[in-house]
Amino acid sequence: MWKSRQPDRRGFTLIEIVIAVAIVAIFAAAISPMVFRHLEDAKVTRAKNETETISTAILGYYKDTGRWPFTNADGPSGNVVDRVVTASTVPAVAGTGAGSGAANWGTYGTAKNIGDYLYFNNPDDDTSPTGVNANEAGQDWSTTGSIAWKGPYVDNYELTDPWGNAYVINSYFFPGGHYTGTVRHKVFVLSAGPDGAWQTPFNGNVTEDILGDDIGTVVTVR
Repeated sequence: MWKSRQPDRRGFTLIEIVIAVAIVAIFAAAISPMVFRHLEDAKVTRAKNETETISTAILGYYKDTGRWPFTNADGPSGNVVDRVVTASTVPAVAGTGAGSGAANWGTYGTAKNIGDYLYFNNPDDDTSPTGVNANEAGQDWSTTGSIAWKGPYVDNYELTDPWGNAYVINSYFFPGGHYTGTVRHKVFVLSAGPDGAWQTPFNGNVTEDILGDDIGTVVTVR
């Protein structure tokens, strides 16, 4: 007489499950630092590329209009804009090992969004951030003729770095800008980097070099 075979109901034992979970945890612990390091490296690369893109856009704006982005009055005229920012989330603190005046990247003088220059034709302060009336006669750049705004020069009104902060341009030092000293200065498109704090100097009496984990590109001023 044949006996029917009982199905094998055996599964993993608790010890086997614990061992398997432990092995997975060990692999995860070994791989995670490498993964996070590559992710952070990718963010740094992206930030560097974006500073170069913004710098190129500023040069295009200057080529077309004949002025650097520091105006904010009808005409357009004036040179009172000291910092051009790409978003409202601007770090306001200096980090470890900061150079002279580093916190100025987030706090100094008058700031204006770069989108008013590069995304909307809105170098004055009379039109809205959404671009309404951006081409009012006698207030913004002409869009025809030899000196004309031919933008947009960037894809968005606001742009943040990979850590959610604004890029900042020290427009104070553009030729014709607010600065009246004699020290020759560099103009940067700068990110505060992974730590969200500034290390690069911003001081009228000090020449600049990018310090710490700040990430930036020099705007080639001619």
